[in-house]
Amino acid sequence: MNISLAQFSPKLKDKEMNLETIKSQMEVAKKQYTNLIVFPEMSLTGYLLKDSVTEYAEDTNGPSLRRVKEYCRDIGIDTIISFPEKDGKNYYITAIYIDSNGEILGKYRKTHLFDTESNYFTPGNDYPVFDTKWGKVGIMICYDLEFPEVARLLRLKGADIIFIPTANMKPYEKYQEIYLKSRAMENEIPIAICNRIGQEEELEFFGQSMVVDHEGEEYVHLNETECLLTCEISLSNKRDPKLQYINNINRTIYKQLKEDVEKVNK
Repeated sequence: MNISLAQFSPKLKDKEMNLETIKSQMEVAKKQYTNLIVFPEMSLTGYLLKDSVTEYAEDTNGPSLRRVKEYCRDIGIDTIISFPEKDGKNYYITAIYIDSNGEILGKYRKTHLFDTESNYFTPGNDYPVFDTKWGKVGIMICYDLEFPEVARLLRLKGADIIFIPTANMKPYEKYQEIYLKSRAMENEIPIAICNRIGQEEELEFFGQSMVVDHEGEEYVHLNETECLLTCEISLSNKRDPKLQYINNINRTIYKQLKEDVEKVNK
């Protein structure tokens, strides 16, 4: 499977410009023989919408998403794109997987909100794994990476690979790399993260998008500049038979974890 990481700086509150960038990146990725292109978190609108989220959010059949579906059909590649989603009175940080026929195969709503995100967004509460022509796919978004339970649950549900659209800012470069490789190694599956670059107010986004295999070895590691890079990865990985992390989980740990989390949150 060929994966492209589209590391760029979305322009805040300018969907039209961002859609033009998304289309052009998809066209370049197609020339690199990609099967799937991954964009950063909130790549449709930029990150710091704050109260403007009510103006810029749309549902999965909104005008901007319909255009991305058209791009997928016309260009002929799959896409993972993140945007602010409106559903009734709630707003979510969402990522969807659109296939080359322009069909949505899966949707994930960010379940762990970072810092002030909870002032504007509602956390998701589902961890779907969905079928694609390449295998079973799970999605996390940014801060979700720092909670090992998310990747573990996706793996237990059968994910062959996890994709992570991200808007991660300094000084958390070390966190991103260490947690990414840890999640891959402890679940024995490849993971791809696409982080944005640029600056919004005091936030400086650092890029360093990566793809790692099931042992945490790097396929690619981008720097802090705008870049589109395609790499080939394997979903048929030979796992170490001595590790067996999934099969060796002591199931009683989940009951205790649930009980202790409930105590902390009281």
